[in-house]
This record gives sequence, structure tokens and C-alpha cells, in this order.
Amino acid sequence: MATTYIRGKQVEPEMEAPHHDVAPMSLYWKVFGALLVLTCLTVAVSYADLGKASLAVAMVVAVVKSTFVVMYFMHLKGDDRTFTFIFLSTLVFVGIFFGLTFADLSTRDAVNSEWGYHGWANEKGQIIERTAPAHGEGGHEAAAGHEAAPTEGHPSPEAAPTH
Repeated sequence: MATTYIRGKQVEPEMEAPHHDVAPMSLYWKVFGALLVLTCLTVAVSYADLGKASLAVAMVVAVVKSTFVVMYFMHLKGDDRTFTFIFLSTLVFVGIFFGLTFADLSTRDAVNSEWGYHGWANEKGQIIERTAPAHGEGGHEAAAGHEAAPTEGHPSPEAAPTH
């Protein structure tokens, strides 16, 4: 006969599996009220002029709200720690993937200029050259706000047929 384990402890075969605790309805109403208050806080922050702190405050409120949802409505608070570990591991890996994506996007101009590429693709997929900004100038606009001539082998955007 197979040995049965529940939460890491050996149990007798005739024992029933433990039932989940049922939270009182008042707890769900309290969590719902807290979520409403935090939602109102999120809206208030969007109207407040906090500058760069607006995003940080909104993210903190969003994390607190998601924690309430995960703990009480997804029942991770009273569940086995394995599920909490799996959930948090998933969040860590999603955070890593987002971080790598943002790092890639933030360094593309540096890599493109290092490779000598200073062009943009328009909505038709045609390469439009742009001039590199002079030292100390910001932005990626072409000189005098005009597009530079297309590279060899690439037709100008004006010559492209319209549909």
C-alpha cells in the first residue's frame, strides 16, 4: 500500500485530506472596501501633481491591491507554501523578462550609432536616413527638421505607390 503525505507529514490511509478554511464573509467585505479605497487613491494620484513620484506611488498602490487579491481572493494566504513559491517565482521571471526588454530598448540608439546606422523605417518598411545629432545636441531629428535623402537601393517615401 502506498504511503500518503499531506503537507509533508505521513498520514494514515483512512484519514481525510484537510479542508480549506472558509473565511467569513465580513473579511471579504473588508478586503473589498480596502480595494475600493486604494482604487480611489490611485485615481487621486493621477490627478495630483506629484511629478516623477506619481508613477512610484501608483505602482506601490497597485502592488498593495494585487497583494490583497492574491492573498484573499486567490486564497494563497491559507494555502500550501509551495503555491506561494510558484506564484512568486513566476513574478520574478516576468520581472526579469521585462527588465531585459527595457534594457534592450533603452540601449538601441547607442548600439545603432556604434554600428554607424542612423536610419528609421517608415510604416512601409522603407529605410529613411537621418543625420546623427551633433555632439551636445539631443534628439533624433534630421537636420533642420527635414528627412535626409534615402540610401542607395531604397526608394524615397514619395516615390512609393499609395494604395
